[in-house]
Amino acid sequence: MKLFETRRERIFPYILGALFGLSIALLVVSILMFRKAAENAPFLPPSTAKSGSERVDDERKSAIVEATRRVSPAVVSVTALRTEIVRTHPMFSHQWFEKFFFNRRIQRLRRREYSTLGSGVIVNPNGYILTNEHVISEAEGVFVTLNDGTEMAATVVGLSADYDLALLSIDARGLSYAPVGDSDGLEIGEWVIAIGSPFGHLLNDTQPTVTVGVVSALNRDVKSNPETEAVFKNMIQTDAAINPGNSGGPLVSSSGEVIGINTFIFSTSDGSNLGMGFAIPINTAKMVIDEFVRFGRVRSVWTGLTVRELTPEVANALGISIKSGLFVDRIAESSPADIAGMEVGDVITEIDRVKIQNASQADRVVFGHRVGDVLNIVVQRGDSSITIKLELAERPKKA
Repeated sequence: MKLFETRRERIFPYILGALFGLSIALLVVSILMFRKAAENAPFLPPSTAKSGSERVDDERKSAIVEATRRVSPAVVSVTALRTEIVRTHPMFSHQWFEKFFFNRRIQRLRRREYSTLGSGVIVNPNGYILTNEHVISEAEGVFVTLNDGTEMAATVVGLSADYDLALLSIDARGLSYAPVGDSDGLEIGEWVIAIGSPFGHLLNDTQPTVTVGVVSALNRDVKSNPETEAVFKNMIQTDAAINPGNSGGPLVSSSGEVIGINTFIFSTSDGSNLGMGFAIPINTAKMVIDEFVRFGRVRSVWTGLTVRELTPEVANALGISIKSGLFVDRIAESSPADIAGMEVGDVITEIDRVKIQNASQADRVVFGHRVGDVLNIVVQRGDSSITIKLELAERPKKA
């Protein structure tokens, strides 16, 4: 037993030394290999991300990316050609020369062609394109540039200034088109994407620009210009950036469906975006498109009613107990109101479950309805409240 213990004590230092030497050798080899690898490594190491169709990983494949990928191929640029008359001298057309050296009597009128740019979205594979009416109004020629750079002449199928919408057609089939959604299902705060061609004349390619925001408000009645009486009704408000050239392009939901047509913004005096853009709901556009395709125009609806707003003063003068609503002043013979049984002196208090206090409220309720739609109108007649069903007709040319 003692002999065994003595030999083990003599062998142990040799084993320990061998292990220590081996560790030093491995450490030296590792340092040399690391230095060699570092010397040969590139300054910017290659990405370890997936290549090809897998390059964008699952974390980056957000709903916004997928929605943009789905709709962008259907977004086009719309160019409207117009002509204006300008005064100019035949030799020196610069206004500086005209102002200081030439009398206006020797100036001549000259036709000058110019173009404006907007956006549009293909809504049918057979070449139908939706855009704003103001993008192409009074244009002498309209051209569409597809996502791949192809430029084609477009035909105007229909246009409506009241709805600021126009439908174009190009001679092409099998086009990429954008699916349309349901704008009635929108909720304030949900993500939306504005796609279009802002400042397209300054860019060197035809790819659309994408901006992202949320639905800021719904059913806005807005004046795009304080100096005009025109009001855009039931608009979608968004903080997604909409810039010059975006008009007519789609406002897209996070599921990749068109839920609006971008129309205008509120901006500062220098044109800067204030984060308040407005889009026409796609459900309104669906109605307009159907009218264009079937009738070549949007048929104006007609009730045959002439009304005046009922204020407390007017009510007292007429001896009416109810103090707000629309007083029926006149009814056209054989009009929808006449057929429905309305009478002069009725006071309209409600239309389709919406309380009516003034004419603008009534216009808003009727806006977007089509010929043949039925309105449920509540009127006060004497001491009785009566519900009348009025079927809208097309406005006669003389009405």
